[in-house]
Amino acid sequence: MHPGLAFLRRWVTLALLSWMSCVPSAHAADRAPLVGTLTAPLGRHFVASVLTGDIVPIDTTLVSCSAVATFSDVDGGGTPGTNYDGVLASGGLLFSERFDGQSVSANGDFDGISGLPSNPLQPLVGEAGRNLDVFDYAGNALTGLGPIGFPDIDAIGEGSIAIYFAAAQSKVKFSLVGGNGGSATLRFYRRDGSLIGEVAVSDLTDLSYAFGTSDDSYSIAGILIQNTDASGIGIDDICYDQAPVSARSMTWGSLKRRYR
Repeated sequence: MHPGLAFLRRWVTLALLSWMSCVPSAHAADRAPLVGTLTAPLGRHFVASVLTGDIVPIDTTLVSCSAVATFSDVDGGGTPGTNYDGVLASGGLLFSERFDGQSVSANGDFDGISGLPSNPLQPLVGEAGRNLDVFDYAGNALTGLGPIGFPDIDAIGEGSIAIYFAAAQSKVKFSLVGGNGGSATLRFYRRDGSLIGEVAVSDLTDLSYAFGTSDDSYSIAGILIQNTDASGIGIDDICYDQAPVSARSMTWGSLKRRYR
């Protein structure tokens, strides 16, 4: 080959490689944390499918919201947010990666939670940097941290989130934010760790979701949220009623002492 042609070929190859390195991959674009829409799409209503048990989707207006957890009482911030390695107390609720008795494994970049919780139901944290993160998404929102770990952008919103209610609920409402068309599963547990029901939601975007027990019983003591959305999801604006706490259930004070 003529030396001039060889030089030109090497130059074109190097120029092409340099250009490709400057172009963000589709994967990287998809992994931006909490893409969402920031506001609920006009006229859009959530769709949820009951996989098993006695939890049913309900109209969001049926939840009175006598108490609301907005995460405005804890530190958040822009990318990568604020990392929380312990049980997070906010808005009268407790949050963690999963419940005691359950195990976690990596499902790609996402958490995979298996097993039933122990009796009584108790929050259980994940490994350091893989537990929870409060992220500024037009205001604070709570996200789970996936297996890659904080502060990697591909961890934010990929992890599971467990919500613990000191007072058992008959219905709850919350926003799932940052969704980018993916899906999530929600498991609802009683105080003894038994499963009430499991629900799947799809085509995730910024919407409010509401669920209740099919018999209106106050039996929802915990919720586990997992997702496989390309950009991860967070939760916000958790509405619930401060119903009387059963004498046999773990009190708010005892939980604070346990995780202080």
